[in-house]
Amino acid sequence: MNRSAPVTRSPVPLLPAALAGLLAVACCALLGAAVGALCARPVVNRHGWSLAATVLGALLVLVTDGSPAKAAVTGLVSGSLTGTVRVPLLPLAGAVAVTVVVAAVTSRLSALRG
Repeated sequence: MNRSAPVTRSPVPLLPAALAGLLAVACCALLGAAVGALCARPVVNRHGWSLAATVLGALLVLVTDGSPAKAAVTGLVSGSLTGTVRVPLLPLAGAVAVTVVVAAVTSRLSALRG
């Protein structure tokens, strides 16, 4: 029977790891709100397309290279394996920037469409 070697984890400091986790959650929540705003009523008018676009957008936000959410989660996972804490400040800044742009665009579209 061919078994792979067990994964060993190094101890991680609790408080910095908790802060990194909270920032990663904030990053993912901001991007989820941005996807939801892009797929809501003023932008996408049909219910079926809105749901399909939301599911596709949420999936792409999590798996696409260059996504702030993927970078934040990858940093947490690799940090737990190596014992280092990587605070996702850059991914959080990217998520805030994307969310602000999406909010501005959807607000403008909402005003134009009435």
